Amino acid sequence: MTLHIFWKIFLISSFLMSCTHISDKSREQAARQTRLQLGLEYLKQGDYKAARQNFEKALLENEEDYRAQLGMALYEQNVGENKAAHQRYQKILTLAPLNATVMNHYGTFLCKQGDYASAQEQFSAAVLLTDYIEIADNLENAGYCFFEAKQYKFAQMLISRALKYEAEKGRFLIEKAKKQFEFKKYDHAQFLLNVHQSVLPVCAEVLLLQIYLSDKFGDEDSVQNISKQLARDFPYSKQYKDYLAHED
Repeated sequence: MTLHIFWKIFLISSFLMSCTHISDKSREQAARQTRLQLGLEYLKQGDYKAARQNFEKALLENEEDYRAQLGMALYEQNVGENKAAHQRYQKILTLAPLNATVMNHYGTFLCKQGDYASAQEQFSAAVLLTDYIEIADNLENAGYCFFEAKQYKFAQMLISRALKYEAEKGRFLIEKAKKQFEFKKYDHAQFLLNVHQSVLPVCAEVLLLQIYLSDKFGDEDSVQNISKQLARDFPYSKQYKDYLAHED
């Protein structure tokens, strides 16, 4: 066998080994991605044991994969292992220091732990790293986190900014206000309506809910004034018809 032929065989063998290696690596990555997706789905369903098993398998394959670490952090905070979750988030930030998704999740975790200043730092940093649409999502997520924590000053500022970036988010705000009303949390519902009205144009849904809230607060003058506005500005709306039916 000449050196030339040997070299050709070596190159071909190396190429085939390289292709096999790439193929194996791709399969490993696909399997890990599947485990991460399964883990998140189990987490959403509340099957924490199955979620943990999938995240642990993904970590065994690659402990440096920040997505697998993030999955475990989400698992830990869901089952109340807050100290472990906090330590894991610190590790994740070393693996993915400029990842807005990580910062957003960590900010939500800190907010729920009552560390509002640190949470705000994470949310603010995440906003600087994201594009236009993601900025609105991050601001909204942060705002409602502070809302649930009854930190209304931060909540108003962040939700208002989210609405200015993306007015369509007003739909979610109205639905959330309706839920607060159904749960008889009238002050919370009023807070959300105030945020909506400070940024977005008035709409029939907001006016109708404001009528119901004013009635609960015993403010008859507001009920009369807002009902007249609803009749004047949205006479053919479903909300005005609902109001008339309710009055009958």
